[in-house]
Amino acid sequence: MSTYRRAKIILLGDSLTQTSFEGWGGHLANVYQRRADVINRGFSGYNTNFFLRLPMEDFPSDTSLVTIFFGANDASLKDENPHHYVSLEDYAQNLKTILDRVRQTYPHCGNNILFITPPPVVHEQRFQWQKEKYGDKATGVLERTLENAGKYAEACKKVAAEVGLPCLDLYTTMQLENEWQRFFNDGLHFSADGHKFVGDALVNAIQQHFPSWTVHQDPLTGQWANSASSCEGLSSGGPFHDEIDHLEPEKAFAKHFGQG
Repeated sequence: MSTYRRAKIILLGDSLTQTSFEGWGGHLANVYQRRADVINRGFSGYNTNFFLRLPMEDFPSDTSLVTIFFGANDASLKDENPHHYVSLEDYAQNLKTILDRVRQTYPHCGNNILFITPPPVVHEQRFQWQKEKYGDKATGVLERTLENAGKYAEACKKVAAEVGLPCLDLYTTMQLENEWQRFFNDGLHFSADGHKFVGDALVNAIQQHFPSWTVHQDPLTGQWANSASSCEGLSSGGPFHDEIDHLEPEKAFAKHFGQG
């Protein structure tokens, strides 16, 4: 029996990626259903130092797009959260090292690599989270700040520019929205509104920077993967059912897989 390999999208990051199948990662999988498998490799609580201690996972050569989304933990304040803190200089260098490993492990993806900046921080929600978690033992001192997250977002953007790759600037674009604090539930992790914002922003970034990966929805139903949808760079994985002659089904499959 003949075989084929479906394209892969790999999401690398911390808890904002690990939990993405609750929202933005799940949306991405929905957009690319039948065309690409979305693989979530987010690790809650990880900074770039921790992530670089992991061995790179050896997926088949069909890995076609990778997102690199770190910084929310690295941007912790050194005195208040030394467990997660990574210096700005080390963070930038770690991003470059992660990029080198991605390119070595998944050479097929080429320049289909997207950096994502850490998002903003909501101070009031972080204080509330402290009170709920620690009660009377809450320090009342922030371990992450909006200002410091912005420094790491700028570092991420600078690295992306230096290596000639695109960057989705969540730090800036989220704050352009009215009442942007609604995008978070504890000042750090995404709410349902935040997941929707990131999912839409990510799909738009892919369309902008990797246009052949643009999925055009069915204009009538809005579905991402029926026969009226299309994507120039990715196969649907098999002929759609309405392309198959039930009396001679082999013809549609031979045509789809280039065998006829």
